[in-house]
Amino acid sequence: MRIFTKYLLLFASIIAAAYMARISIVPDVMPIAEGEQSNWQIQLAFFLTSVQNIGLFGMALVVLVALPSQIRRVGRAMSTH
Repeated sequence: MRIFTKYLLLFASIIAAAYMARISIVPDVMPIAEGEQSNWQIQLAFFLTSVQNIGLFGMALVVLVALPSQIRRVGRAMSTH
């Protein structure tokens, strides 16, 4: 279970770092382009939001992989009693 916790913390730190970077570098910019030419703030906000989403997807995968392992471990503990 330790490896799952490490990866969960890794992806959580990726999300936190990308969020803090987006809030501090481009605080009032949403990653939505209005016209044909988008400026660097919109592009950076889009990139950092994409990194946040990758971290969130990674966290979801870690939880989905860890869940069957935890269920098996609890099942074995219940069967020994």
